[in-house]
Amino acid sequence: MFTKTRNTVGLVLVFTMILVGLAAVPAQAALDPVTLTSNLTSLVTQGNNLIATMSKTTLTATAMNTQLAQLETAVVSYQTNVMDVYNTVAAAVGTGTFSVTSDILVALQNLATINASLGSGLLSLSQSIVNLAPSTAITTLQSSLAAMLRLSDDIGVMADRILEMADKILVMADNIGIMADRILATQVIQSTNLKLIVDVILQTQQNTILLITAFKL
Repeated sequence: MFTKTRNTVGLVLVFTMILVGLAAVPAQAALDPVTLTSNLTSLVTQGNNLIATMSKTTLTATAMNTQLAQLETAVVSYQTNVMDVYNTVAAAVGTGTFSVTSDILVALQNLATINASLGSGLLSLSQSIVNLAPSTAITTLQSSLAAMLRLSDDIGVMADRILEMADKILVMADNIGIMADRILATQVIQSTNLKLIVDVILQTQQNTILLITAFKL
């Protein structure tokens, strides 16, 4: 009898500890539209700055590896910030709904356009490498092509995350009916820009592979 009572008490204590432990875990809050808008706007600003940096990058045969390494550092930093916002949105799925605003939709459209611009800029840089390759040292060319492949991968991943983030945000929207036309326009812009990014990244990678083959790197 004593053993049975002690076992029962033990089970109650364990169950109580589990409940206390669960209560101690903070619940993930639903997305706050104001904070989300601020985060997305910040990404747009950073993205535009990155486009400006890329557009000012003029590759040279003697320094293209260093130039691309610096650009890669900037792209990775931006990708990290994009992933932080993406992870916040992903964690909030299922925690509640909120009203999507025009500012949020505009920011998502801008992010898609920014990524498309980064892809186009990368393609332009890859074409510069093709032109400069004959006068570039093999070691410089090798590291430059490796950086180009990493850049194309990073930009492609960002494009995917931005599209997924937009989808997750719209899943949580409680005012789809009111914003239907704008949401549809946002999705069309996202899809169009994603196709452009895929096309330019494939062309960038083809340019890189052709150089690797031509120079037997």
